[in-house]
Amino acid sequence: MEKTWKPGGSPGSVTASTALLNQKHATSNEPRTLTPSEIELLRRSKQEIAQRVQARRQGK
Repeated sequence: MEKTWKPGGSPGSVTASTALLNQKHATSNEPRTLTPSEIELLRRSKQEIAQRVQARRQGK
């Protein structure tokens, strides 16, 4: 069964990386630069999603 996205990085999140990214942060109207750890999490999430998409395509 396919897992769905849930706010807050709950166990139903798409990937482990997105679960960490989805944790609630303080909000502000001012833009800010991403931290190196946030950039790494985004990159890791992108790779995990690409791997899942590729696996699904090969499975069909």
